[in-house]
Amino acid sequence: MENRTQHIFLKGAFMAGLAIVSTAAFAQEDERPLIEPDVQPEPVDEALIDTENFEIGVFSGIMNIEDFESSFLWGGKLTYHLSERFFFEANVGFAEGGETSFEKLAGNVQVLSDEDREYTYYNVNLGINILPGEAFLTENYAFNTNFYLIGGAGATDFAGDTRYTANAGAGYQVLLTDSIAIQLVVREHLYRIDVLGEEKLSMNTEVSAGLSVFF
Repeated sequence: MENRTQHIFLKGAFMAGLAIVSTAAFAQEDERPLIEPDVQPEPVDEALIDTENFEIGVFSGIMNIEDFESSFLWGGKLTYHLSERFFFEANVGFAEGGETSFEKLAGNVQVLSDEDREYTYYNVNLGINILPGEAFLTENYAFNTNFYLIGGAGATDFAGDTRYTANAGAGYQVLLTDSIAIQLVVREHLYRIDVLGEEKLSMNTEVSAGLSVFF
């Protein structure tokens, strides 16, 4: 009788232990979500500027020469990056002045000779990147971008004279690869001129696009 009682007791204890283990296992399974999300992060490939600090480029666009029409502009630049935020830039640009309103109305009258209509500027500027960002071509490929402000001083050869010139503007740069970038620039060139009478401040607007290489 005693053995039978022990057997019943041990069997009950075994069943109770099994129930506890099953409950614990069920509780662990309950912690898992009912639906396993099948989400795999996609790597984003983005261009990063190489460690080189120098940048050389070419550009073309339109130069609005005050009183002398708008003209095709082309030129080149050399940039030295002091840091990710600041850079120095040297530019040279070439254009050609058109006819004034007076010349168009007067017929054969010429205010400037063909040689004096050649327009050349060169300057040295300080730039600051104020709004770095990204532009996505696809969901898996991103271009680094920079919106920057730039300004400086130099000279303009036009109308038979060399004139001190200040300039200021803004640009938007897109880095296509680790070493190649494109940019769009809008800049104002200011100098004093007296070709058409009383001396005045001439404001000449440049809109250009360019391609540059880091090295």
